[in-house]
Amino acid sequence: MNFNNNVAVITGGTGALGQAVTQAFLQAGARVVVTYTREPEFDALKENVSSRENLLGIKTNVLDEASVKAMVQQAMHLGRIDVLVNTVGGFLGGVPIVETSLEQFEKMIALNLKSAFLCCKHVLPVMLQQRGGRLTNIASKGGLQGDEGISAYGASKAGLINFTQSLAAEGKRYQITANTVTPGTIDTPANRQAMPNANFAEWVTPEALAQVILFLSSDVAQAITGATIPVGG
Repeated sequence: MNFNNNVAVITGGTGALGQAVTQAFLQAGARVVVTYTREPEFDALKENVSSRENLLGIKTNVLDEASVKAMVQQAMHLGRIDVLVNTVGGFLGGVPIVETSLEQFEKMIALNLKSAFLCCKHVLPVMLQQRGGRLTNIASKGGLQGDEGISAYGASKAGLINFTQSLAAEGKRYQITANTVTPGTIDTPANRQAMPNANFAEWVTPEALAQVILFLSSDVAQAITGATIPVGG
């Protein structure tokens, strides 16, 4: 898959999944814009990527509309935006509904749904004008089936899946695709630390998930839109 002359925006590009997605797009020839919140994390990303000259970092609060709007305007200095991948998110588990605070519930909605809404809202006009683009949001198995202890997290991811389907419907006539991937547990250092007794071999690696996202963002996947794609069990 060749992404030469394409511009990809990866929100949360310094996170465990974001780094793998960023590297995949850079290796495929894209110019990549990543959002970040902490300067040292972006500096570390720059040290590890394969094509530093094609990487642009923009400090962004993806929960603030003015900050997101400014990020998109700065990204447009590259001339276009062909791909948006929203990897920003958060997890809350092991909390029964009656013990879930309003603050916890609102945090899950903000991290997992509001962030994607704001970024899609402000990137979409660029893609509409270009008459083409690829949008991918990261949901979860928890968004497909509710379970005990994940009510706030599951609701936010279910909302993200439904939102992405609306994106797909609105973008279809403009050759804009929008899809959701729903991974099981992602093999990250944080998850290994949180679940040290789990079977890590059953988890999906960030690199494997990044390849699925790369495929969905490519021209060969132009017929796939509104899909919810399970990855890694």
